Amino acid sequence: MTYNRAQILDKILDSIEKYGWKYLNLIIVDNNSEDMTSQVIDKYQEKLKIRLIRSKENLGHGGGLALALDYLIHADQKPEYLIFLEDDSIPARELPDTLISQISNSEFSLLSPLGSIATLGKRTLIFPSPGEIKEVDFAVFDGAVMRWEVVSKVGIPVPDWFMMVDDYEYCYRIKQAGFKMGVIHNDFHQIFHLGAGSGFTGSSLWRGYYQERNYVFFVKKHFTLFNLADFVVFFGKRVFGSLAAPDRFQRIRLKFIGLWHGLINRKGRTLDPKSLRFNS
Repeated sequence: MTYNRAQILDKILDSIEKYGWKYLNLIIVDNNSEDMTSQVIDKYQEKLKIRLIRSKENLGHGGGLALALDYLIHADQKPEYLIFLEDDSIPARELPDTLISQISNSEFSLLSPLGSIATLGKRTLIFPSPGEIKEVDFAVFDGAVMRWEVVSKVGIPVPDWFMMVDDYEYCYRIKQAGFKMGVIHNDFHQIFHLGAGSGFTGSSLWRGYYQERNYVFFVKKHFTLFNLADFVVFFGKRVFGSLAAPDRFQRIRLKFIGLWHGLINRKGRTLDPKSLRFNS
């Protein structure tokens, strides 16, 4: 899945071409990029036999992932395993062999290089030793492998939350369906987190809105007292943390608007990340 990162996408596809992976049935979701992404994909399409899915609009992470999985659901042949890659990370040559060998010899249905355990108002990252698999509640999809049976039973991610919490919601459904998710030692995938919303950045400003809005959607969809209390604690922490930001009033305002939009069910790409203006 990619959006407006033509330069790094070129590096990723160049690496994959040089690796000559035997596990190669490549699907790229272009989330309506506005840069040179189309030209980069054209450059490798024949060499790597890329199947391109181009969205008519930027649907965000969950929407893009949903497009790809829905495409495979309706395909004649189903894969045994799915490997997920995003446009802000560089895979090592051994990535597919490492993932396939570990998941095929385990009881896990999803393995990732990064994941966490959920406790009330807290997410603790888990770092296994080499050769070890540790069970988690949430796994990052970038650089992960998943058995196809998960999609068959759980379905696709929510397609209309744009950004934030959609991957957590999908992992929640995976776990509720009885599948095990694990984290393995990561020496095979370099994740840059180029779109991360940490710190008081412009990215964290608009992501903060979507985070609160979509977490409300999550609680409404999977209501338990724990999920409600978890959201309340997290919301309080994030609002309190925003007090130290130079743009604290705008940041906190967007969080409360996100809370309200979650309650009234305003889904989709409601806030433009560039202009920070709401769609009417």
